[in-house]
Amino acid sequence: MRILATLFCSVSLSALFAGNPVTPTITEVTVYRTGARITYFAAANVPSGVSEVILENISPHLVENSLQIKIDGNARMNHAIFQYIPDVHSPLFLRMGAVGDSLTLLEDMLAALQDEDDILESEASMLRENAKRVGTFSSTGQSGTLTVAQLQETADFFRKRLLEIHTHQQKLAKAIRKINSDLERLQQEIHRLRTGNNFQTGQLVLKVDANGAQELKITCTYFVRTASWVPLYDIFSDGLDKPLQLTYKANVVNSTGFDWKNVVLKLSTANPLHNNNRPVMSSEFVDFQQDISGIAAQFNIPAGAESNIYQREKVSAPNKVPITYDSSPVDIRSNGDEPLIGFELPGHQNIPSDGKMQTVILFEKSIPVDYEYHAAPKIEPAVFLLAKIGDFGQYNLLNGHANIFLQETFIGRTNVNPKITADTLLLSLGRDEQVTIDRIQPKDFTERRKIFGSKIRETCQYEISIKNNKSKPVTVDLIDQFPISKQKDIVVELGDHSGAKVSPEFGKLEWNVEIPAGQTKKIRFSYSVEYPKDKGVRYFKG
Repeated sequence: MRILATLFCSVSLSALFAGNPVTPTITEVTVYRTGARITYFAAANVPSGVSEVILENISPHLVENSLQIKIDGNARMNHAIFQYIPDVHSPLFLRMGAVGDSLTLLEDMLAALQDEDDILESEASMLRENAKRVGTFSSTGQSGTLTVAQLQETADFFRKRLLEIHTHQQKLAKAIRKINSDLERLQQEIHRLRTGNNFQTGQLVLKVDANGAQELKITCTYFVRTASWVPLYDIFSDGLDKPLQLTYKANVVNSTGFDWKNVVLKLSTANPLHNNNRPVMSSEFVDFQQDISGIAAQFNIPAGAESNIYQREKVSAPNKVPITYDSSPVDIRSNGDEPLIGFELPGHQNIPSDGKMQTVILFEKSIPVDYEYHAAPKIEPAVFLLAKIGDFGQYNLLNGHANIFLQETFIGRTNVNPKITADTLLLSLGRDEQVTIDRIQPKDFTERRKIFGSKIRETCQYEISIKNNKSKPVTVDLIDQFPISKQKDIVVELGDHSGAKVSPEFGKLEWNVEIPAGQTKKIRFSYSVEYPKDKGVRYFKG
């Protein structure tokens, strides 16, 4: 077996070589978050000596220099050339032919209607011209006059026929307008199809030198950008005393131009196009700033704009390292944003090249979790159920959306974000409608705003009510807040806070509230803000 580096180049649509055409089969596809590595296999019979093998149905979207070719046999490959050709079997190519046929048909119909309209207009002109001569000649062709009856009969004839002609011309005009509209639409479509090159495919022309007639086994691998995948999860919870059921899925998109039929499908978070060159640091210099006032005056630059000139002088474009390729296998490394994870799907898969998301299941797993309730009623008057997953790295989770099901009922979507440094991953399973919460300012609270000499003190108090409508007790992690002063003349004092855990640097209040089944618990807290009475205060997010 020989692994041969290939000479890669693109040529025009016309085929440059005539050889032995072979249609390879896609056997394996590795889909990255952006892009895919496609592996083809073909068997070709070649004569002794130099000959050419043409591998058809190669994606026109392959990345230059990612091409790799292996030949199993007693032969040597001299070079390989890639070329674009029209894909006559492509639905888009067939569509362009159908549109062209429709254009021809409509143009013929338009010409026939216009000819008919011209004939009718000629007839109408002839009738109008002859109407001027009524009464000049008798029915025998001699000069004379018509009787009243004859004149009325002649007038009726002209009126009836001209009305028929005008009515028919109106119908023709309507049909012509419709055909012109259809022609414009089809012309725009065929222009889009032609300019988009959406019906191209590719060929690989291999020139091989064989030591005797034989069958060569050829493996071709290359990278394309027109494919991708994203993770997706289904999370099922059958009760707080049971583990989560996780279905790990992926939405795969294939826009390579060819269906993946019965292939080994792998998914990876690697980025083969990631820059693998080591960073090289250039020297950095410091110097005195130049006096450029004279330059500004010379070029009539407004006063005060000299600093912009200096900025443009001293700020240079960052070093750009081009992405390079060679004929070695594509390097698979992590892109730095996600852990390097790979999946191989069981069996063989079929992914059509329609640019639509195709969902595949990676695995299903039962995950032990701890459940807790969480509420921040100032932001959202609801109690949320959270699932706490320990040692979550073993599940290879990625950032993505998850569909949440509680006891087989779909309750909404949440986001899985494993990019955390904590040991426990929190998944929000949505609102629990059986536990309600309310946050109000109680009616018995009277102290709000008072003046003490040169100071004003404003006091706020809130009451949080949590009701448990379940048949079992629940514990809620409750969070609220009080403001933090940014000025020494503004003094914030926390009042009664029902034994909350206080984080003064963040203004955070936290309670762990146990609510028995069918009961209600109330939490109160207050704070005061004192400031000079000649100034106002405002509240804002940090």
